[in-house]
Amino acid sequence: MTQCEKAAGSVNVRSLLRIDYRQDQQGQYFLFDENLKPNITGAGRPSRDDQDSLSTMAARSIGWRYQDLLFTILAQRWSL
Repeated sequence: MTQCEKAAGSVNVRSLLRIDYRQDQQGQYFLFDENLKPNITGAGRPSRDDQDSLSTMAARSIGWRYQDLLFTILAQRWSL
């Protein structure tokens, strides 16, 4: 988690960000990608009833429903 926070801070992110890490055979994690525009689609699309995006799967892993993810994104919106 600390590595992810540092990676997000390195690009001064203020919105949804998906950070991808890969684990080597020794158990060390290495930054693979910082995706500043991650896909947030949920299951239920035609022909994809059981296919969520990685962002949606990550949200589910912390106990959020798809609606929770969307409402949280909206709550973080910037005001001008």
